[in-house]
Amino acid sequence: MPGTPQLLPLRAIWLLVPPILLCTLDAGFTLYGQSPNYWAGNYADVNELSPSFAHALSIHPLAFVGLILLWIVLFSATILLLPELLALTISVAIVIGHVAGAGGWLLYHFENYQACIALVLVSAFVIVLSFKRGQCESGQSAFDWQRTGLPGWSRWALVALLIALPVWWLLIPH
Repeated sequence: MPGTPQLLPLRAIWLLVPPILLCTLDAGFTLYGQSPNYWAGNYADVNELSPSFAHALSIHPLAFVGLILLWIVLFSATILLLPELLALTISVAIVIGHVAGAGGWLLYHFENYQACIALVLVSAFVIVLSFKRGQCESGQSAFDWQRTGLPGWSRWALVALLIALPVWWLLIPH
């Protein structure tokens, strides 16, 4: 029905494009950058700076892929639940982190400075294009929480949980 607000409007998908794209690129470089010894089955021979993702790689490449998919689900849900300004902030922070990760691979493993510069330019273009396409006029979150029938505080409790898990997982040394 025209004019009826959707639970998840199509524009919301645009807000997820840059972080998912850069996360996937960074993860692809991470897998590609593992040594032949690693791919021969010596999973202790890990080449990764993030302790959490290095640990997953040390278990098995599929554990790493599973952790990447979990990471994508966590940040995507957070972005969709937050009001637009906070959602864009989280999205940009994730993109910057993964541009740094992918850029590190390009610079230090593949020794390709020009590709790193191209990565920054293409990432900036993807961010601007996606955010222009994904913005709404009201500044509300992409997910229409009122349609769930749940009280507003439960949305913020879920957001707090979605943020606390990656903070504990990625920022606090274990």
